[in-house]
Amino acid sequence: MKNKYMINNYSIRSKLLTIYIVCVLIPIIVTNSLIFFSMKKYYDNEQMINIQNTLDRVKYNLSTRIEESMSIANDLYINSVLKSFLNKKYASYIEFYEEYTDLLKITSINSYYTSSNIYKLTIYTDNNTISDSAYFEKITPELKETKWYKDAFESNKSLILSTYFDRSVINILNDNPYRKISIINKLNDSPENTQILKIDLNYDKIFNEIASEKMNANLYVCNDKNILFSNVKDDNSKEEFKSIDNIKEKDFKFSRSIKVRGTGEVWNVVITADNINVLNKLREEKAVILILILFNLLLPTIVINMVSKSFKDRILLINSYLDKVEDEEFNTIVCDEGKDEIGRLIKSYNLMVCRIKELIEEVLLKNVEKQALELAKKQLELRALQSQINPHFLFNTLESIRMRSLIKGEKETGEIIEKLAVLLRNIVNWGDDTVTIQEEMTFVENYLNIQKYRFGDKLDFVLNVMENCKKIKIPKLSIIGFVENACVHGVEQVPRNASICVTIFKNEVDLFIEIIDTGIGMEEEKLNEIKEKLKNLKIEMLNNSKSIGMINTCIRLQAYSNYSMKFEFDSELNRGTEILIQIPLNNERRVL
Repeated sequence: MKNKYMINNYSIRSKLLTIYIVCVLIPIIVTNSLIFFSMKKYYDNEQMINIQNTLDRVKYNLSTRIEESMSIANDLYINSVLKSFLNKKYASYIEFYEEYTDLLKITSINSYYTSSNIYKLTIYTDNNTISDSAYFEKITPELKETKWYKDAFESNKSLILSTYFDRSVINILNDNPYRKISIINKLNDSPENTQILKIDLNYDKIFNEIASEKMNANLYVCNDKNILFSNVKDDNSKEEFKSIDNIKEKDFKFSRSIKVRGTGEVWNVVITADNINVLNKLREEKAVILILILFNLLLPTIVINMVSKSFKDRILLINSYLDKVEDEEFNTIVCDEGKDEIGRLIKSYNLMVCRIKELIEEVLLKNVEKQALELAKKQLELRALQSQINPHFLFNTLESIRMRSLIKGEKETGEIIEKLAVLLRNIVNWGDDTVTIQEEMTFVENYLNIQKYRFGDKLDFVLNVMENCKKIKIPKLSIIGFVENACVHGVEQVPRNASICVTIFKNEVDLFIEIIDTGIGMEEEKLNEIKEKLKNLKIEMLNNSKSIGMINTCIRLQAYSNYSMKFEFDSELNRGTEILIQIPLNNERRVL
């Protein structure tokens, strides 16, 4: 039965909102989510297929071009006619030209140049009798400093693939690409006769094919260090190769490897792509979606909002007037109440407010007058008490007694009266609640001198304060509270001589205040009772304790140290009492 009416604990707005969420919003969200995820899955699969096809196509095209160029390099490497031509020493330019013409007729070297995958084919030799021509060039000191030449001779392989940026063509007005990918084949490893075949791939053609890949993804062809080709807009074949660190990471990353035969070189075709934004696809069907939204969402929203507004406005009005009641403003509600349950509630509220006003006039005002009279009476009593105990009168009287004592030669009595007057003046003139340790210890010394005058040789005391502690501020009359407790409950109760020692020191973190007396001490049961009180200090304890001195002081110290003070209390019957107070120096202090 209890669960049956649990719905009554919720507001009308919450109930209407629950109906809207459960009956309208959740079904729409679930249905649309299923449609959305089905479409997303479809587009994701389509994207994966397109990316895989692109990877396979690019890999095939690159592999085909590289294999064709590698085949040309291998054919020329095993061509005996070419090797004979390169090794022969020619007596004159005419002899070289005749041999060169025959070479082009006999071999197919001339047809290689027509390949669309090759930009340039050049054979370099140190045979000085061979003149520079379309396919042959001499090895010069400048040539030996180029990157591809160094790559060829630093490698222990006869066939390598070299990628480099050719700075020698930057200032030449031609169509040479600055980026170069070349197949380098050492035709002869003999130190006496160096012959190198260099086939430059048609970089711009491959670059343009990669750049023209139309897809919503980034395509990269790279080796282990640099990006060789890409379809990224800011990539330019006239700039140096970019590091593979510049590959823009996205949601997906796919790759294919291309092993360049005979060189050990491995290229990677990499595609990075973002998730397809299904919302962009849904925009294509925005007309149908808009109709569904209007029918499934907007119409129920309008109806529920009209009903909710009918309830909400009047309930909020009642709530605002109830808030005024908390501030003791009793006003009647003036509005179109209506005839439903909320309208009857407004009428009941107005009747209640009128009744409360009557009760206030009859009861509360009378009590206010009575309290005002009592307050006036207390103020008169306080003023009378203040006039009877006038601090200036008391100090002047003590000063007169001190002067009379000095005149009669009672110097010790005069000094004690002076210390008592100073002590009382500091207590009465409270001012700030905090004083320096040096000022507090002055109070303590004056108090102990008065007590020594009282006890005589029975009391001895020692005060030790570390020099760098004297300027630290603590609550006023905090140490003297513990010293007074030691005198009254420790020294006074013991028949033998006793001593009180106050030591103050600090380290980098904490301030330590130690008060030790050799008085009567206390039994273990009493000691445990006090320790329990000190563990659970509360302000209410001041109202229930006959002796509030030490508890008062501990509460003030705890509040001053933001409740981070540590207090150690130990005592032994007929041996004395030890108190150690530890106050953090870096804690924020509270104003008491």
